[in-house]
Amino acid sequence: MTSPVPGAPSLPRVLAVILNWNSGADTIACLEAVQRSTYPALHTLVVDNGSVDDSIAQIRARFPAVRLLALGANHGYAGGNNRGIAHGLDECELVWLLNPDVAVDAECLTRLVATARSHPRAAMLGPLVRMREDPGRILSAGGQLVRGWARHRGMGEPDRGQFREPAEVDFITGCALLVRCSALGTIGMLDERFFVYAEEIDWCHRARVAGLTCVLDPLAIAWHPNTLARDADSPLVTYYSARNQLLLIRKHRLGLALLARHVLRHMRTLASWSLRPKWRHKSAQRRALRRALIDFARGHTGAASHDAFPPR
Repeated sequence: MTSPVPGAPSLPRVLAVILNWNSGADTIACLEAVQRSTYPALHTLVVDNGSVDDSIAQIRARFPAVRLLALGANHGYAGGNNRGIAHGLDECELVWLLNPDVAVDAECLTRLVATARSHPRAAMLGPLVRMREDPGRILSAGGQLVRGWARHRGMGEPDRGQFREPAEVDFITGCALLVRCSALGTIGMLDERFFVYAEEIDWCHRARVAGLTCVLDPLAIAWHPNTLARDADSPLVTYYSARNQLLLIRKHRLGLALLARHVLRHMRTLASWSLRPKWRHKSAQRRALRRALIDFARGHTGAASHDAFPPR
């Protein structure tokens, strides 16, 4: 549903923000799943992040009543969602950030809101995320940040009910993240220096440093593609994952020794990709990783520098 129904005035109002970027078919499927939600006090906003295809026309044709904010430029996950969140601050108690390629169970939001009400210090909440390619297998049961590494609990495991109760975690994956609007006065918005990747880890870490919590509800269910497998050879993912991991460590002062260790690890990877014949095919990733290290050293943040992904 996209609007409250009579008889439910006490329910917290939620704004679902779906960030679209050249992904009209996925966004339409996500909207269809959101409209099957059992939670009544729900509004929906699609934020178009400067799509250059016919996404906007597709979405408007299929869902003419859904609000659509066309930004005209790609502001990344952080910037696009920040602009969507801004639309919910005055009208909603909670904002639900959804990737266009996520599918949510009809009860997902109902569960998350109930958990939010029983965990008043939770700034961020999220569902158990399963793999769309293998719907019974876990992609993320919340995450842990360990020595600069972001690790998803349960990743790759069959869902055997091993996660049964809501639990505090270090971070919630950004594909289906519910944020309490009142917490933003304390922790602020997403940091647009990350542009894409690791921005939700930074956000959740800031919440925890401020004394708030991040809570995973395993009975709320969503499905998302296994992007770690899908994007293993993506130069874009190589660039942002490497640069933003280093940015996260430096921003939160996790230690010079830890920062140096990760820089050296990336340099060893770069050397291996450059010298070992079996990695000859990684020329685009070599360029991306080299540029990530250079950009980090120069303090370049936000969207990647132009020569990180030169035209073929």
